[in-house]
Order: sequence, then structure tokens, then C-alpha cells
Amino acid sequence: MTTAQRLLSVSLLLAVSVGCDEIEQFTPDVRFDRFDVEDINFQGASVDFVFQVDNPNPVELGLKSFSYNFGMEQVPLFGGDNEDGFQLLALESSPLVLPVSLNWVDTWDAVSATRGLDTIGFGLDGHMGFGIPLERFEGEEIRVPYDEGGEFPALRTPKFQLGKIKVKRLDLLSQSADLELEFDIDNDHASTLFFDRFDYKVNLAGNQVGTGLIGSLGQVDGAKVDTFILPLDVDLFALGDAGWQAIVNRRPLNANLSADMDVDTPFGLVPLQINERADLAVE
Repeated sequence: MTTAQRLLSVSLLLAVSVGCDEIEQFTPDVRFDRFDVEDINFQGASVDFVFQVDNPNPVELGLKSFSYNFGMEQVPLFGGDNEDGFQLLALESSPLVLPVSLNWVDTWDAVSATRGLDTIGFGLDGHMGFGIPLERFEGEEIRVPYDEGGEFPALRTPKFQLGKIKVKRLDLLSQSADLELEFDIDNDHASTLFFDRFDYKVNLAGNQVGTGLIGSLGQVDGAKVDTFILPLDVDLFALGDAGWQAIVNRRPLNANLSADMDVDTPFGLVPLQINERADLAVE
């Protein structure tokens, strides 16, 4: 006998033995309460989905089965079963917590069209199966379905892309140069992102040429790309021959920008590390 046939048989037997009204009096009431964001960063999020379950029975009830399916924008992402020994207190409301962990890379690979949004729709459905507090139905269960939805944080990592190097001053006598390293930041969100405590290091041709801490790098408006400039006071000797030749003769130059920063997002301050490398035009 299949699970569906077994449940139907139990339902019919209950209806005959105790009556439909009596069945309802044993059935716990399940309602979705909220979700709590326990942790969120640019790698993923840990969220607790909290249900309130009212037990109308004068005895404790055990959760015999618990299934869940989670998706975003009608795209299924994952599901499972989790009983976890949950017990309903007699004649009381009990919270039931479903912890969910999301990896943003996997999530955004599956869910598209998130640019210009701070939140996207989610769906959570499944069932909870509870024991029946009657001796003759020991081992059977009453299944209560749930189907909930709402808006979920849609945190995406801002994209950094190195642009070009501009020579603002070149003094061959002193073997020094003032350079500008340009880079773009792309913000996918609807809200403005603010970039603070920008602690950076710049290498050119494999040689470190600049470090610094900028209290406030600036901001990027929602669904926009902005260009930023890092000024560099460079000792040409420190660049080595390849770097020196690239600057003097305006040849492509390998650049590496690494940085730690705090990003003020719609969901709070989130730390971010970058390490971008590219061969850049020298102008």
C-alpha cells in the first residue's frame, strides 16, 4: 500500500470511528510566524523559519514527519525531511524552527533577474505529521500541510573590475611617477551601497607600489556602475625593468588590487574581501 493510500485509509477510518468533528479536535493548528536572519554575508545566509504550532490535546504530541520544499521566484532550490524529536506541549502553542542555510553562488546560478532588487519572493511548503492521541491509532499520524511565501533578502556581491592605468606625471630624472589606477564597482541592488574602511594593496608587475586605508571610498547607487580612482606615487626603480618599461612606453601592465572593506548594505554592514588581477592599458 502506498503512503497516499495508507493516509487515505487512516482518514476514512478516523471519520468512521470518531467522526469528522472529533478528528478536527485532535489536529494541531500550524501557522507560519516569521523568519529570523541569523547570519548574512556575501557567501550566504543562515535563516530560521519559525512556525507556531497549537496543540489542542491535553497530552503532549510528537512530530512524526516534517517535509519542506524551499524555492525563490518559483524556482525550486532544495527540500528535505526533518523530524528532530520535536514535541508539542499539551494545550499550548510551541515554536517549531526550521534552520535553512543558503549559498548565494548556487542560489543566483539558479535564480535569474535579480538586478535592481533588494528582496525576491520565496516559497516554503510541505507538511507536518502528528501522532493521534488514541491508543487504537498508535503509529498513525495526522498530516497538516503548509504553504507560505514572502520576501527574502537578496544579497549579491558587488563586482569589482580593474580598468586602466593613467600616467599623470612621469619624471625620469627622479625615476618617479604619479599614476591613477581606475576600477569599476557594479551594484546589483535597488539600494545604494556604501564602501567604508577600504584597506587596500596595489601590485604592479608583481611589485607592491601602494597601500592605504580610506575611511570612506564612496557609494554606488542601485543598479549602477561607478568608476573609482586610486592615486599611486610610484618609484620606478621599485617596479623592476618590466614595470619601468611598461610605464615609460605605455605598454600593458599587470596590476593586482586586493582590499578588505565594510559594505553598508540594505541588510546591515557586511565585510568584503577582493583580489582582482588583470593586464591593464597604460595611458
